[in-house]
Amino acid sequence: MAAKLEESSSELYERCTNAALSSPEGRAKIFGQDELLKMGVVDSAQALLELVQGLMDAQLIRLMQMEGKICYALRTKDDAAKIVTLNDDERMVYNQIENSGTNGTWTKTIKQRTNIHQTTVTKAMKTLESKKLVKPVKSIKNPAQKIYMLYHLSPNEDVTGGPWFSDGELDVELIAITADAVIHFIAQNSWKTVYIKREATPDADGISKKRKRNDTADIEGSHPKSRRAGGYETQISYPAGWRGYPTVSAIHHFITEAGFLKDSSALAESDLQNLLDVLVFDERIEKIGNGYRTCKGVFGATEAMKNIMQGRQVADAVEEVEGNGLSQAPCGRCPVFNLCEDGGPVNAKNCEYFQTWLRA
Repeated sequence: MAAKLEESSSELYERCTNAALSSPEGRAKIFGQDELLKMGVVDSAQALLELVQGLMDAQLIRLMQMEGKICYALRTKDDAAKIVTLNDDERMVYNQIENSGTNGTWTKTIKQRTNIHQTTVTKAMKTLESKKLVKPVKSIKNPAQKIYMLYHLSPNEDVTGGPWFSDGELDVELIAITADAVIHFIAQNSWKTVYIKREATPDADGISKKRKRNDTADIEGSHPKSRRAGGYETQISYPAGWRGYPTVSAIHHFITEAGFLKDSSALAESDLQNLLDVLVFDERIEKIGNGYRTCKGVFGATEAMKNIMQGRQVADAVEEVEGNGLSQAPCGRCPVFNLCEDGGPVNAKNCEYFQTWLRA
């Protein structure tokens, strides 16, 4: 009879373990009495009670109460084997820590609830830590207080502060590295790089200076590349309505796959959104529709336009970048020229650059 009862208890435990591992909650899954009956090991509540009592005696399952109903939580066989070796005081301390879940608890609270002397609590803590049943965790709310939770649990964000905190302190270096990586990724998908050829300038004889240099290069036997017209690379905006800017989801995927975070799974999109909001506030990136792009993705014209907005003379501002008389007008070097159109997001009526230039 005893052997059959033990066999049924083991079968119930295995079925509960499989159900927990296949559920979203994992090991933290809570079972109600009705759910245990549906496992099909026994067909009556009385028989189930005998099986559960056997598992509780072996420390493989613990009794809980949620919303006024009795329920049960599993323990691993390794943890159960360690708990069996604890004395009464150590087990009382362990139960208090176990009940605190991912919030954890500190020694003063344990002392008050168990009515155990502080010296005994401290000794019990050392035993539980040595058996790797519990672990100390730093809390951002009370850095001076050491809280404890079960060894296999991960503290919630109320305790750790989220992925931007390390050992209870704001990880400034991690934030800076992540921000640089985010900006680098956004910059690669923000602007279109084009090659601008320089126009040859005719001299007094009507022969282009560029051609004269090429003729000399031919005589000297230079590489054919030297005969190509000179030019420079610049970046221009994508057309209005462009939907290829990186979204929060795309940036989150890049960061989690990059591999420089200790625990990529701990970084939620909401955490990344907070970082993006800070970068927007710092004017390092800007939000375009549902995506983001860098604020300084255009070479050359950006500094000139910045000088114009700061009230400098137009001629002085344009002198800093190469151009001709036509390009002294803001339209000639506008970083968002391709977006400018009547009724569009950028147009001549609301152009800050153009109005400043007219008043200069």
